[in-house]
Amino acid sequence: MSVFDTIRIAASGLTAERLRMDVAASNLANAQSTRTQSGQAGQPYQEEAVVFEAQQMGPMAAAQGVSAIAIVEPPKPNIRTYDPTNPDADANGFVNYPNVDVASEMTDMMGAARSYQVNATVAQAAKQQALDAIDLGKA
Repeated sequence: MSVFDTIRIAASGLTAERLRMDVAASNLANAQSTRTQSGQAGQPYQEEAVVFEAQQMGPMAAAQGVSAIAIVEPPKPNIRTYDPTNPDADANGFVNYPNVDVASEMTDMMGAARSYQVNATVAQAAKQQALDAIDLGKA
């Protein structure tokens, strides 16, 4: 596997983890949203999740990176809360809230941030290895 394959693999991980963090941040930001983006009441925000797939990054079978193939909405029921004073309450006084587990989303975001950091470290190490090889060639 070449240094460039290593950098491509790390770059694919950086891209994937960035998307994972963006989706988790969106889920957290909308954890209490009781309306759709268009403003329709009664239809709360739907939680999203990223689906990843291994991707060939070079001519060798061992050089596999990762790519996001879809952003899906897991089939989770909404949380119905009795709050007749809420303007988005239905005729019975219930409000539909998204079923976003804040602790799970924070854990996912922390894992994505750590994976991002590891991939950045790998890319930096591969770059330094290439620079060291160039310096050896000069001598």
